[in-house]
Amino acid sequence: MSDTKPVWREWLESLIVIALIAIVIRSFIVAPFKIPSSSMVPTLEVGDYLFVTRYDYGFRIPLTDIQIAPRRAKRGDVVVFDYPGDRSIDYIKRIVGLPGDEIVYKDNKLYVNGKEMPLQHVGKRAYFLGDGSVDVSGLYNEQLFDVMHQVLRKDYSIKDGVWKVPAGHYMVLGDNRNNSRDSRFWGFVPQNYLVGKAEIVWWSWDGAKSEVRWNRLGTLIH
Repeated sequence: MSDTKPVWREWLESLIVIALIAIVIRSFIVAPFKIPSSSMVPTLEVGDYLFVTRYDYGFRIPLTDIQIAPRRAKRGDVVVFDYPGDRSIDYIKRIVGLPGDEIVYKDNKLYVNGKEMPLQHVGKRAYFLGDGSVDVSGLYNEQLFDVMHQVLRKDYSIKDGVWKVPAGHYMVLGDNRNNSRDSRFWGFVPQNYLVGKAEIVWWSWDGAKSEVRWNRLGTLIH
């Protein structure tokens, strides 16, 4: 009697193994994420496709809030997380406040524990909104302690306030400060809501122009 497996069975077993490997990689190592809005311009553009590493803040068991070996995020990290208002939706923002921090946002300036985060004006920046319309804002370099990144802002603030970040939570802002609904509006992000850290742009599609943004492919996110 021959022990040779039917070809269809070999194919089926191979596909099952591949599917299991893909599930493990996506759940615990790296996952794709698409940018749907302009809230993180100029760091991220509408239509950017990212790779997000899922292990930086601990391993979260799928379909649960259980984190294995949770690790604290760093100020300045660009993170994907469950939106606290609807956990079926993923958001992406930048961490500006760690547990215990006092955050002040006033006149479109960010203060962390009483220290103003320096802004250097670069120029003006036009960009497409999610609906295809165009907006223009001032482009600035912001020094968030040891992390330098760029932000967009206007001469007025859409939300001022003072916040004390509770234990086990983070405060997040969009880099497009006048076009972002973030912790200023809906509160803090719990540690176990963190999905992963945005690392690299692997594809970018400009829907307004119907073309690939070749210059963004391979862009590291910081």
